[in-house]
Amino acid sequence: MSDVKSVIVWGDSILKGIISTEDLSQIRPSEINALQMAGEKLGLEINNKSIYGAHIVKLQTTQAKNLNKGLTADIALIESGTNDSDYEWSDVCTKPFSEIKQKTPLEDFKRITKEMIDTSRENKITPVLVTAPDLAIPYWKEYITRGLDAAKIAEFVGPDPYKLLRNQEEYMEALRQIAAEKNVQLIDMRVEFRKAADPMALMCKDGVHPNLEGHKLMADVFVKALPDIKKEF
Repeated sequence: MSDVKSVIVWGDSILKGIISTEDLSQIRPSEINALQMAGEKLGLEINNKSIYGAHIVKLQTTQAKNLNKGLTADIALIESGTNDSDYEWSDVCTKPFSEIKQKTPLEDFKRITKEMIDTSRENKITPVLVTAPDLAIPYWKEYITRGLDAAKIAEFVGPDPYKLLRNQEEYMEALRQIAAEKNVQLIDMRVEFRKAADPMALMCKDGVHPNLEGHKLMADVFVKALPDIKKEF
């Protein structure tokens, strides 16, 4: 059993526990999320600083603010990439396609992730990277057009909407590569979701957030993985 007692989390809405209702009328925090479930089962202090809609730049800013206030923990879970790999869909509808870029260029994503790892270690916190589940593309491609010019978005995406999943995968693979390069422990949540009989059944109808069953799976993964995390300090 690991001697980890406290965890700080810098992630996006996936680890914050945001879910959507079936009719997509609401995007809201779940009454209980994976980290809460895992923390209760393992007796861990979880300080979840995840932010809805955050990309890696925002998480780095949050990390700096938290550390400047004296917050600390045994380990830090760092989870990002889904929002970074995405586009501003309202811009897709109004600007030339040549001007449309992903929210965080991949090289910037890699650099800032490495900086967050280094900052964690400088503050005697063991960094742990966490990947995100696959986008549920049949849901996601419908969700991103809500209230926008669906024809324009379809033109931008092209005939293969799964390229959006491949975009996300590129950022998740970057996390795996960074983990290997910098000797950082990794919880590959993406792989665990793919082991499920029906991964889409674990996702909300917005295609990006795990539903309650998805959070139960994530909790199980954390319960198994966190006791094996080795503190560096």
